Amino acid sequence: MKTSYDRGLTYSKAPAISGADYAMSDRSGDGGGQGNSPDLLGALWRYRWAVILAGIGGAVLGFLVFLKMPETFESATRLMVESDRPAILDTMTGDLVGGVPSIEILESQLFSDRVVSMAFRDAQMLPFHEEFEGQTIEAKLPEFISVAHKSMELESEIDDVRSASSLVAVLRFQHTNPELAEAAVNSFSDALQAFFNERHKSSRSELIDMISDAMEELHPRLSELERQYRDFRRDRLLVWNNDGVAINPHRERQLFLTGRRSEMVEQMRQKAVLAAAVQSISDQSSDPEIAVAVISQLFNIKLYMPNDSEDAAKQLREEDVQLAQLQLDEQLIPLMIERNKFASQFGVEHPTVRDLDKELTMMKDELRRIVVEQIDRLLEIRQENRIELIDPEQQAREAIDAILVAANAEVSLVQSQIGELEKQIADEKQEAIKLAKDEQDDAAMQREIEQTYDLMSQLEEQWARVSLTEETGGTQVVELTAPSMAMLVSPILIKCLGIGIFLGLVLGSGVALLLEKNANTFRDPDEISELLGVPVLTHVPFFKGRQKRLKEGEIDPYKDLDKSLGVLHHPASVAAEAIRSCRTAVFFDTASVKGGKVVQVTSPLPGDGKTTVAGNLACSIAQSGKRVLAIDCDLRRPQFTDNFALQDKMGLTNVLNGECDPEDACHQTPVATLRVMPSGPIPANPAEALTLPEMSELLEMLREEYDFIIIDTPPLLVVTDPSITASMTDGVILTLRVRRKSKPNANESVNILRAVGAKVLGVVINNSDEAGASDGYKGYGYYRYGRYTGRYHRRKSGNGKYYRRSGSNRAAPVVVEGRGIGKMRKPRAAEVVSSEGNGVMEKADQGL
Repeated sequence: MKTSYDRGLTYSKAPAISGADYAMSDRSGDGGGQGNSPDLLGALWRYRWAVILAGIGGAVLGFLVFLKMPETFESATRLMVESDRPAILDTMTGDLVGGVPSIEILESQLFSDRVVSMAFRDAQMLPFHEEFEGQTIEAKLPEFISVAHKSMELESEIDDVRSASSLVAVLRFQHTNPELAEAAVNSFSDALQAFFNERHKSSRSELIDMISDAMEELHPRLSELERQYRDFRRDRLLVWNNDGVAINPHRERQLFLTGRRSEMVEQMRQKAVLAAAVQSISDQSSDPEIAVAVISQLFNIKLYMPNDSEDAAKQLREEDVQLAQLQLDEQLIPLMIERNKFASQFGVEHPTVRDLDKELTMMKDELRRIVVEQIDRLLEIRQENRIELIDPEQQAREAIDAILVAANAEVSLVQSQIGELEKQIADEKQEAIKLAKDEQDDAAMQREIEQTYDLMSQLEEQWARVSLTEETGGTQVVELTAPSMAMLVSPILIKCLGIGIFLGLVLGSGVALLLEKNANTFRDPDEISELLGVPVLTHVPFFKGRQKRLKEGEIDPYKDLDKSLGVLHHPASVAAEAIRSCRTAVFFDTASVKGGKVVQVTSPLPGDGKTTVAGNLACSIAQSGKRVLAIDCDLRRPQFTDNFALQDKMGLTNVLNGECDPEDACHQTPVATLRVMPSGPIPANPAEALTLPEMSELLEMLREEYDFIIIDTPPLLVVTDPSITASMTDGVILTLRVRRKSKPNANESVNILRAVGAKVLGVVINNSDEAGASDGYKGYGYYRYGRYTGRYHRRKSGNGKYYRRSGSNRAAPVVVEGRGIGKMRKPRAAEVVSSEGNGVMEKADQGL
């Protein structure tokens, strides 16, 4: 049922809200993954139950495996392998010659079909043939070979086998049948000895015969290859140089003609450029004589007119001879190509090539003579029929035309020659492709001949080496010890249990580390300080409030107060000493803050013990003689009010609503200098009530009357009330109970306080057990009074005052006098918050 008061705040007379009614906020700490890596030994000790259970499970599993595994027996014998050929380093090849074979070779010989067949046919193995499937020995042999590969082992007792002349090896055979294991070792030992005894005979003559036979087979083969190669060189069109390298003549001629074509293309380009330049000069010049002069100057060409001197006629004749000579060279190209073909195939000194050179020279000289005579006759005819008084301009134009005609004729001639060369290049290319297969065959035949020569050389070298060695006895195998009786080798109970326990412990350790990582909690005070960046003020051990035992006639002044106030009920307890340590830290921390009096106590989550710490801290500071006011700002579940039995008294909400003066809401307690302001009626909108301006004004007014003001607030991660009041205080103490997920919760709480500008004085670890709790946290220890009862104890005098005695010396009593609390004015105004708790405030004027 809800009742509305005139002063504006809305209250609820319903019972205090239980812890289940709190709604966790959506904040998430960012410190969950920070901190040092988990302590391996500490994690194993904390979760030793998981390690022990896993170890027990592994032992049980190992025992079950022991029961399920079939029994395996082993028999063994020692063999000596010796060679009468000592190990010698071959200086030619760098290999060791002689000595005993390697253990790998011995194993290969032991598992060879011949040795296994000899062992299986041994008389000692005949009784066990029925254990293998098959009608005949040959049918049963494959299964026996498979069993031998799995069950038999040959191991050397020395490391350097190749450099030794003898070695000792152990032959083992394992099987579920002990009699079969003993028989197999005996039969394999006898078979291996027989195998090497057969080979003990000298193999030198056999090796020489084998090498000789191989050489006799290679000689005809080599002769046949050489004959085939000679026939190949005779029948093919390839040419071989002095080094025996095959040359494709068509490819060589193709390369020669390709170079010649490139030269003629360049020549044609030059002639075409000359013709184009002459044509351009002729077109641009209006005077033909000037054009002739320019052409002569630019291209170094001497031009003569028909009526010039005899020198001009001679020069014209020479130029005509050169032009005719080019035409003659074109006619001689087939003969020149044939000459070059023979020159590349047989060389320039070949008689055929020399005859062709002489023939070409004679033809050129004779043709030149004929051309010269023809031109001389043409000049005579032209001179006889020369027309006198020819126009010079016409003569110059004719001269330019003659140059153009000659240049174009030369271009056409070169073009025709290039076309002929391209046709010849294409033909040579086709012929070169046809001879490519012959080149490949030539290379293959040469490689085969070289390989045959190399093989022949190696055989001759081996034959010479074997011929020089002395005939020796080879390798022998001797049995040193008789095969042992089959002994049980598996399963072994201790081994199975040990492996099972080891695997279980490893699995349990992994589970412990996984649980440790998932716990996300603190393990020591240094980790708290490092993560949160604030000191640890004190560690309050687990304290179970008990009723104080009173002597007969003694009255307990604190009987109405909650038993969790250990500072009052059990002042000599370890928990009370821890609270006094926190009090000392608060004195030092607030001394550095100007006007530092207001201290807020809060916690990340419910159950951290912040109300208990706040109450004990207020009582401890009051016992030191300070004027202390404790305010219960938990307007949702006022546990602090319940601890001091002030449920029906006027409190904070009455003051904020203007119903009473602050002095009327501050109630005296059995501690002389301690007063408590309870929460008052529970409002429907606690957060809005704490945001009223009257709250900050109230704290400022109370600063003048008290030395310290302790404020108890709800948990930070549950509601926003603590972050509202934290900005009004001089310091905040964060009470923390170390448990699972305490890292992110504590880190988020500190971040919230720093976000509102609050100064975090430190952290109080509640319910800390230095002996080691289930959370694995290791706090700092405290001295226990019981250890010093012979030197320090408390004694009550006749007047009810306490004295401290150390030995026989007595000190004067310490009396704490209470101080009066002055008047404080009422708030000027109060915020009116609607009963629906929607956060809408209305300003209402209030009288003084």
